Amino acid sequence: MKIIEKLSTYAALLGVIGAIGGGFYTWGQFNSRLDAIEATPPINLKPLKEKDKELEAKIDDALLYANEYKVDLIDRIKKVDDKIIPVDLTLVFKEIGKVREEVAMIDVPNLDTIKQDIKEINATITRLEQKIAILQKENEVQDAQIEEIKVESSNPLGG
Repeated sequence: MKIIEKLSTYAALLGVIGAIGGGFYTWGQFNSRLDAIEATPPINLKPLKEKDKELEAKIDDALLYANEYKVDLIDRIKKVDDKIIPVDLTLVFKEIGKVREEVAMIDVPNLDTIKQDIKEINATITRLEQKIAILQKENEVQDAQIEEIKVESSNPLGG
């Protein structure tokens, strides 16, 4: 048992030493990356600042231009507003109300009744189709009989 306890103690000690060593390695990597970043020359922002000033001037010009058009547009809107004549829509709304009442009073048949009527119509159509098929066959038979009579009557030896 003592061997296992000693082995587990050594294993724990090796784990702690490995963890500390890994931490120092990571710290060294971090410092080397920081050194590389600090060694790069700083970025020259002067051209960007000049462009920024140019853009600000253009924006100021555009705002002045837009304000002139805004004033002109407001004047045009006022002229149009003066020409607008208000319309009283109360009569229209009353008529709409009357139409709604009339529509509400319309008796709409029950959907089940409509379905039943459709079933009855389909059954009637089926019966009619059967009768038509029978009549067509009867016509075919009669046509055949007429043809036989014609053949018989055209035979000089026949009766």
